[in-house]
Amino acid sequence: MLLKFKRDTLLKPVTLTTGFVEKKQSIPILSNVYINKSGDNITLIANDMEIQVSITGASDIEGKDFIITLPAKKLQDILKAFPDDTDITFEQVSGKIILRAGRTKFTLQSLPAEHYPLLQIMDSVLSQFSISQTTLKSLIGQIQYAMADKDSRIFLNGMLFEIKNNQLNLIATDAHRLGFATYSLSETISDSSSIIPRKTIIELYRLLEDTDEPVLIKIYPKQVSFETNNKQLITKVIEGKYPDYERVIPTHNDKLCIIDREDLLRAVERVSVIGIDKLKTISIELKNDSLLIACRNEESEESHDEIAVQYGYNEALKLNFNISYVRDLLSNSNAKLLQWAFFDNQRSALITVPNEINFKSVLMPLRT
Repeated sequence: MLLKFKRDTLLKPVTLTTGFVEKKQSIPILSNVYINKSGDNITLIANDMEIQVSITGASDIEGKDFIITLPAKKLQDILKAFPDDTDITFEQVSGKIILRAGRTKFTLQSLPAEHYPLLQIMDSVLSQFSISQTTLKSLIGQIQYAMADKDSRIFLNGMLFEIKNNQLNLIATDAHRLGFATYSLSETISDSSSIIPRKTIIELYRLLEDTDEPVLIKIYPKQVSFETNNKQLITKVIEGKYPDYERVIPTHNDKLCIIDREDLLRAVERVSVIGIDKLKTISIELKNDSLLIACRNEESEESHDEIAVQYGYNEALKLNFNISYVRDLLSNSNAKLLQWAFFDNQRSALITVPNEINFKSVLMPLRT
């Protein structure tokens, strides 16, 4: 017997690492998860040559120390197929791993662990700081939807981590919308900036837990690492110059409207039931402390809803937005109220939380 363990000992760390494994790999071993048992600890590692996750935990695995690699997705599916607390054994026979649980048996191909290309930190650290996992997860969660996906402008396919004037600023934009979240650091940190790839942000968000325990962020010239007490994520950064986001954030929008976030979200969901045209357009019209929301589809069918808002201006205002953008903004915020600031029906709207300065969102209206 190589080792014996309970199913849940490996299932959670395997599940967390599979997100880092690409389905189509030019290097076959990168479809595998690297498993290292040393004493009472077990470490799982996965990478795609751009980002790498390492998860270490105390284990109740019986058996000698070992290092193996196994197909990540197959291993996850096998473990999920068994009930909780199932006793599982691994046996190594002629370069393969035989996995047994009761009368069930699987034979998996194991590639040599010494051939696994582990990512290494290549430079000296430029700066580092700590932030609670809950805080970082909240900052990312508020704006990650605004990142571009597969845009030809590579620098938009990620999130800017900027340290400026001892503030951690996170910015995401796809050139049609922008999200900005900021946090005051308790440590004195030199100014720097790194563009973190979209995939890293998505997987980092999954790894972070709702706890006040810290995550240590280390910034290197071409890499960034995120470290907790049992996890480490190393990522390459996107090279290039991020857009000047400060120029995009409106400063002269003087028509203010306070809207209950959940009221607006429910109204948007209701009017979208009829189906939406190819432009995914939603129309909003402000008038006399009310907000009219409307949609129209290609069959000329329409839907309308109206909610009460705080809008103390005589001038009516009508704008069209991409409904997916509005839904993303509302769904990812936890605020009770949102303040929408407008200039006219052609320029960007600025959305903030009343009396707070740590979050901003910018939405470009659709021109029809």
